[in-house]
Amino acid sequence: MARLCRLLLQVLELHGGRAGAGMTRTLWTRWWPFVLLLLAGASRWMLAAARPEAESSAESQAAGCAWAALVCVALVLHPRTVRGGWREFWYAALGGALLLCGPAAAELVRANRVGASGLMMALALTPVVVALAGRMDEVAGRLWPGLAAVAGLMLVLAQPSLGDARSDVALCLAPVLSGCGAALLCSERAESVWRMPAALAGAALVFAMSWGVSAWQASAMARPSMLATACDGVLALLGLLVLARLGAVRWSAQFALLPLLVLAQGIMILRPPLTLRWGTGILLLTVGGVYLLLPQEEENGTSLGF
Repeated sequence: MARLCRLLLQVLELHGGRAGAGMTRTLWTRWWPFVLLLLAGASRWMLAAARPEAESSAESQAAGCAWAALVCVALVLHPRTVRGGWREFWYAALGGALLLCGPAAAELVRANRVGASGLMMALALTPVVVALAGRMDEVAGRLWPGLAAVAGLMLVLAQPSLGDARSDVALCLAPVLSGCGAALLCSERAESVWRMPAALAGAALVFAMSWGVSAWQASAMARPSMLATACDGVLALLGLLVLARLGAVRWSAQFALLPLLVLAQGIMILRPPLTLRWGTGILLLTVGGVYLLLPQEEENGTSLGF
């Protein structure tokens, strides 16, 4: 309740003349990647439905992370840039591989039976992993939003089947990899100006290895589409920018708010009858996602090299 009151006070201060205008610009500077990430992520399924070549794959994610890494390298190679050491580079590469490969865990382990609803439900546990990887004295206050999001999704989505070993592994790996990657990238071990390029390069390497294994098994090299490559690269960049500006806890709120936006789109398109079960699930998703966005003590994000 105290955090909610502080947030309301910040909103009221936005109407305070010049100070309010300055605060508005500051808030927009910090939050625009998160807004774009939500809009892009929530509309990806509609783009894939209209243009099947926009569907994400290991090859498109490898190429997307690669071009995004090259863009970041071009920015890092500024003459006045102070560079870090190799140790920080490898930590950042590991963190980026975990962070960006977590949502694609089902594809990486060839768990073809994992559906979109099951993966979405598993990723809703990412805030729980982030909380467990953070300060132990704040774990209790950060656990319940992720659990509330999972409970909300269980009320509105079909529960995934746990009869397949690969599906079980993929559903367990998705939130663990994403949460641990976010915590590692926000730690001092990965503190380096090369953090964002290294994170993208690490993810691109893992996706490229998966691409190579698929090509070896099929005896044919699949080519990524330009549209899917562009979308995957933009989403990877936005995800890292959100982590840089808002920190791991607020970054993890996307896994509660993205399903909420997709559900809202489905309700507007299909207009199903809204039951108490649906209403309770949407309420839990909303409360969990909004609470994760509230101001967190000592949670200011990191530079990630910018």
